[in-house]
Amino acid sequence: MDEAGLLKGLNRPARAGSMDASCAMSAYLPAALLLLAGLVGLAAAWIMSGSGSGRYLVIAPWGASRAEAINLVRAADGGLVGMGRLSNIIIAGSNRPDFAAALRRAGAWGVIATPSRIECGEPLPGGQAS
Repeated sequence: MDEAGLLKGLNRPARAGSMDASCAMSAYLPAALLLLAGLVGLAAAWIMSGSGSGRYLVIAPWGASRAEAINLVRAADGGLVGMGRLSNIIIAGSNRPDFAAALRRAGAWGVIATPSRIECGEPLPGGQAS
């Protein structure tokens, strides 16, 4: 092939669909990772703002029933504030300064301080939440 034939092929426009799909997706990967890191940071900051609220997200051992999770909180001298979707996850509260340590001694797998604004509030006289 002569030089004119090579140059003719170089001047040909690229096809619209010639870009590989994996290349197109990898172009968005840095932005997706940055978004994920930002969301994780915001969630961690929100959870960490709960220190001193006296309320904790309590994770009982896997497979524990709701009653077992509540009994774990009562053994630590606390009370039930709310319930999670899974039977072993509840929100508990207490005025004890060492409540988190007491929950761990009673057998909780995880104890995370929660902000007081995680609940809807105390019921109003008409039965509606604040």
